[in-house]
Amino acid sequence: MPHNKRQSMPKNWPLARKGNVYYINASHANNEGMPVLVALRDVLKIAQTAKEVRMMTLGKEVLVNQKVRQDVKFPVQVFDVLSLPKMKKNYRLEVVGKRLKFVEVDEKAASRNVAKIIGKVLVAKDTVQMNLEDGTNLIAKQDFSVGDTAVISLKDNKLEKVIPLKEGAKVLVVGGRHSGKHGKVAKISMIDNKKEYLIKFEEGEAVLPVKTLLAID
Repeated sequence: MPHNKRQSMPKNWPLARKGNVYYINASHANNEGMPVLVALRDVLKIAQTAKEVRMMTLGKEVLVNQKVRQDVKFPVQVFDVLSLPKMKKNYRLEVVGKRLKFVEVDEKAASRNVAKIIGKVLVAKDTVQMNLEDGTNLIAKQDFSVGDTAVISLKDNKLEKVIPLKEGAKVLVVGGRHSGKHGKVAKISMIDNKKEYLIKFEEGEAVLPVKTLLAID
């Protein structure tokens, strides 16, 4: 199992970078999340050793987005829900400040997930495939645009609604120097054939690209 020193781990992980403690690589999407092992042992402190985490995963006690995950390297990504049914605990991985943080949520909140729409493909006359940032593809009959947010039911993997990224929309900044801030879209402009979003915060404002924004309720 590949290991790295903490000094080289992603900067947004909520762990001290000093010391001779090692962490494992995630199986994929390393920059956007963290392995189940790191989440349960080092961040949430639910297990003390890697062996304990392995026992939990092999016992089908660990779910990510309502799916059993038995690989301790499986990455929990931003806005994923990590569930521990035996403990009746659910945690959503969120961006707080410039760090990732597991926030405990109730059963209702744990049954839904959000993901940015990054593409659309016409598959039939009135049917469009929605491509999401987390790799999921959904069939949708409602209007949506690239950059909007999809709200998904994790129980049946169906689209509940779309949150448009438009003027007046509430947003969470998920990348860059303003990461973790909440704001509103004040204006959308086209610059060099790319959309730029003027975001007003409680204090100040900034022009940001779509890749750093997530429309929220």
